[in-house]
Amino acid sequence: MASTRRPYAVTKGSVIDAPVAARSWRGCTATFFTPPASPARFNCTPSHASSDAGGAYVLWIPASAGAATLKIVETQPGAYVSTGGSAGTSGGSYDRTADAVSFVNTVGTSYSGVNFADVPDNLFDTDGQQSALPGTTVFYPHNFTAGSGGQVTFGVTGNVASPDVSGWSSVIYRDDNCNGALDAGENPVNAAVVVTADQRICLVVKVFVPVNAPYNAQNKLTLSASFNYTNVSPTLTAVQARTDLTSVGTQADAGLKLVKSVDKSTAQPGDSITYTITYTNVGSRPLSQLKIQDATPAYTVFNSAFCGAPPTGITACTVSAQPAAGTAGSITWEFIGSLAAAASGSVTFSVTLQ
Repeated sequence: MASTRRPYAVTKGSVIDAPVAARSWRGCTATFFTPPASPARFNCTPSHASSDAGGAYVLWIPASAGAATLKIVETQPGAYVSTGGSAGTSGGSYDRTADAVSFVNTVGTSYSGVNFADVPDNLFDTDGQQSALPGTTVFYPHNFTAGSGGQVTFGVTGNVASPDVSGWSSVIYRDDNCNGALDAGENPVNAAVVVTADQRICLVVKVFVPVNAPYNAQNKLTLSASFNYTNVSPTLTAVQARTDLTSVGTQADAGLKLVKSVDKSTAQPGDSITYTITYTNVGSRPLSQLKIQDATPAYTVFNSAFCGAPPTGITACTVSAQPAAGTAGSITWEFIGSLAAAASGSVTFSVTLQ
């Protein structure tokens, strides 16, 4: 297993505890099947029980269960991945699809080592959007943080041009110093990268805009991270994807660059996370009628959104659309004025990880 999860000790009696891991809550559901009667079911919640700091718990089987088939189902927060489990001394079996251990109960017997394995989700930031002139290149920074040990392979799995103009191309580079720029000596990523838990891999995607691309043409690139977990049987692969949208402009309006960053590389359920979107006019002329749109990431709910200090040429900024606190949805910032060449500003929003 990629990580050990909290042991269940199962014996005769009644439910007295529910698992709470050191980093997040682990719920549990136990179902007793005693044909022909309907299954009796109970749930463990942190409102009435908790485990020790190491995540250990005790689960009592009621004497009335008898020699029934017992099924222990693990329920973890959305920001975690179930990687495996063990039936311990129960003599049963673990099913990863159901994330459950099933075994036939022997009255008066105590079981140990009935374990489940969870690891945090990998994090893959962030989507990018820029405007550029025909025949130029743009660069998109991305960060991948491993939640567990494994091997990650990066690749471009989608490249949709509208209109369908040939000549769009891209290369994925390893950003060795994680500065969000392509520096001398940084090389393309052509092979899988072995990572450990919490290791951060920084990338820069270089996109070439074809010389014959017309005004308002767009190219949507999909960058994928395919992750194979270490010490997991059967094998387990997780795929995450980000998109980079490049628009073709003119000398007057090309040059808006958006870069999104986050204030922490790992988070636990209940943590607040702040995202910052930095906007920069990398063109030679002012940009007007600016609007930035984003949305709450998966497994998060909205807290708040703000405009930063207005840069040169921008006279006002408003958050024109946002979800209600505690819900998910889209966020829109609108600007009054024209963003001067080389000027840069930022907007922020915060969410809570569920």
